[in-house]
Amino acid sequence: MLFIVEMENVTRGLPEGPARRAARIAQVGARYGFGYVFGRRLLTGRSRRDVGRVGTRLRMALEELGPTFVEFGHTLSARGDLLPPDVTAELTRASVPVHPVPFAEVRALLERELGNTLERLFVSFEEAPARVGVLTQAYRVVLPGGRPAQVVVRRPGVRRDLLAMRPVADVVRRRAGGRGGAGLPLDPAAAVGEFVTYVGHRRDMFFAAQTSRRLKELQGFSLRVPEVYRRYSTARCVTFEAPVEIETLGVEGYREVSEALVRLALLEGIFFADLAPERFVLGDGEVWLADPTEASALDPERLRGLAEVLAAVRRGDVDGVARTLPLLGSEVPRDARVLQRELRDALGSLGGPLWREHSLVEIRARGLEAARQGSAVLPGEVARLFDSLVKVEELGEGSGNAGGWNATEIAAEAAGEVISRYRDPRYVMARAARKLAQGDTYADYPRQIHNLLDELKDGEVEVVFRHRGLDELISKVDILANRLVFALLIAALIIGSSLMGIFGESAVRLLGVSIFGLIGFVIAAILGLALLVGIVRSGRL
Repeated sequence: MLFIVEMENVTRGLPEGPARRAARIAQVGARYGFGYVFGRRLLTGRSRRDVGRVGTRLRMALEELGPTFVEFGHTLSARGDLLPPDVTAELTRASVPVHPVPFAEVRALLERELGNTLERLFVSFEEAPARVGVLTQAYRVVLPGGRPAQVVVRRPGVRRDLLAMRPVADVVRRRAGGRGGAGLPLDPAAAVGEFVTYVGHRRDMFFAAQTSRRLKELQGFSLRVPEVYRRYSTARCVTFEAPVEIETLGVEGYREVSEALVRLALLEGIFFADLAPERFVLGDGEVWLADPTEASALDPERLRGLAEVLAAVRRGDVDGVARTLPLLGSEVPRDARVLQRELRDALGSLGGPLWREHSLVEIRARGLEAARQGSAVLPGEVARLFDSLVKVEELGEGSGNAGGWNATEIAAEAAGEVISRYRDPRYVMARAARKLAQGDTYADYPRQIHNLLDELKDGEVEVVFRHRGLDELISKVDILANRLVFALLIAALIIGSSLMGIFGESAVRLLGVSIFGLIGFVIAAILGLALLVGIVRSGRL
């Protein structure tokens, strides 16, 4: 410990590299009760902060480590299919002030990337950033010819944090989770690796330019998408056109933004991680998506899988949901009975006449909890898409939007459209033709036939018959029996309380009734109300 303190004194004031950053991660983790992962010696001379639950301690540790680690916590908070609700709630709450990068560093980065001085590149350049994010910053500028524009640059220091995360994640996996992270709800090394790839994707300005061009080509996208000035863009900075007159969006503007982004996510698989209000402005009479950076996109096959899952949800087909989840890239247990039971409960509580009255926050929470209880694991990008939908809903609600607007209604309409698209016979025929034209389609058939013949020869072919509706029938009978027993218990309480109220000789009486009989009536009323609420919420009253 003395050696660590001396090294801190010697290196104080020097830039913090990945190795020193990793050591600091270990020290902060030890202070918040995770010292058993990194070794007891780090606790010597340190006051361990006992702040309660794991989620709270993890949130406070991430906040102390800085914005990149808070962003990592937000990414983990979307994994309700792996982490318990109390942990994800704490990670969602994590926040830390993000200070703008000094203008001198931004100037040096732009001049190095664009190969000239700012004075020669731009007519004017506002030193105060228009938007400050964890991974990027945006500035308003004027290009030669008086063209207003916006420059988005990558923030420095993020790569150092990402490099420091990897060795720490490996240590956590070995010491806390065993080989492969089997003792933890998720593999720390895999989670960090996925986060590093995700952050690199968000900071890729070439991809941001491609996203901008793709959005401009979309039919029916209601927001104005800016042009990209290629001469002023590289992998580390990108320049977009901007409106001449910029105004703050009002209620109707945020409503249009929310509707457009919900439809974009479900119809095209394109969603945004950072939905800061500064990205959307009113200019020249149109609502602009002024900063289309930090976007992500689902693979077309994943989007088709999402359509299949949504179609099964729409039908209320629990078996169909469990069967189509692998098309989405999800991992589903071979014995899916628990998953089907959890999905049935979730669809029952959200379905019926109350489906559209639930917010996207509640729908996502119940869906992810059903997946977690049923041991199903969603792909990270799909979990992040659902998280983006929730943020879009919050963006619309946070603007003071009123008038009965409901993000669930918009999402349901978009889901219907994407289902219809993938059910279109023309799409099915075109997809089948593409598959048949690929040689890989036929490559595996000889091996499969050979294996089948070997099994027939050895007498090892196993035929399993399964009644698809039997599990659902058993579940419904189980629910009916539980409610019937509950109703009998309530009836027994009422009858017993009545007898005690009439024949009881207790000296303590209220309104002429024995106090014990009155208590029994109150308990029976509460239980009856709970039973009624459960039946109403299931939509089967």
